[in-house]
Amino acid sequence: MTNRDSLVVSVVQFTASDLDPDGTVKKCLALIDKAAADGAQLVVLPEVWTGLGYSSPIAAKELAQTVPGPATDALAERARQHGLYIVGSLYGHAPSGRLYNVAPVIGPEGTVLGRYVKTHLFDAPNRADIKGGIRESDKVEAGHELPVFSTELGPIGVTICSDLRFPEPYRLLALRGARIILNVSAFLAPRVDHWEFLLRARAVENQVFVVGSGQVGIEPASGIGFVGRSMIVDPWGTVIATASDTEGIVTSRIDMSMIDQVRRSYPLLEQRRPSLYGDIAAAVNDQGLLAPGPAVPTNA
Repeated sequence: MTNRDSLVVSVVQFTASDLDPDGTVKKCLALIDKAAADGAQLVVLPEVWTGLGYSSPIAAKELAQTVPGPATDALAERARQHGLYIVGSLYGHAPSGRLYNVAPVIGPEGTVLGRYVKTHLFDAPNRADIKGGIRESDKVEAGHELPVFSTELGPIGVTICSDLRFPEPYRLLALRGARIILNVSAFLAPRVDHWEFLLRARAVENQVFVVGSGQVGIEPASGIGFVGRSMIVDPWGTVIATASDTEGIVTSRIDMSMIDQVRRSYPLLEQRRPSLYGDIAAAVNDQGLLAPGPAVPTNA
């Protein structure tokens, strides 16, 4: 594993259409080619980049592939051709026979180095802005691991969309050594405010680079809209590159030495007090809250 002083990252955003999966793949590959022409060493694709899977009750199943499979083979060919890393998620076949939302990490030799399965599914059945709500768990099963991938670019953590709303996986990935944490997303519009400040918060609290790449526009089959605004955030929480509201790529060179500079100036991770946090992993009630415990004296 090599920790490079700097590297070039491209985030790719587009609208994946359930109506045209072949055209969606071709569009994605063309954008990867453009990113490579910009010198990208790491290309970050959106969540379920081969198709959203919400146009019908069986759409996700029809889109699902094996990993490796046709879609990852196409990415592997581009990774090998351009000598870069590619990460994005798609529907895959879980060992249980159900589906999962899986993000393979593809290396510059065209091999699948590993995979992350989405752990925090988007179950929002009462969202007023989505007709009928959404329960991702009706389509896929959740993963159970938070791996950090060793690469020539340094250690990389991967998250998917609604994982972003949970600080715990990001902190764990940082403690396990991740210096870049990716969020491959199909973040729903109109929550651009949530999207930006959550990406910035995850970067600031863990003093890492956070890269968020998302779908953009309106998916034609389902009518669901996405924020877009793919961005790269530095360890101070500054957005150093952001995409517009159209399909395309945004590319930036990031200074990896900034991570150590920020941590020296304010050693947040060293100042943690794990003995206070035991309840983080404790069982909760049906409201997601801890059972009432003994009162803590105010002068304790």
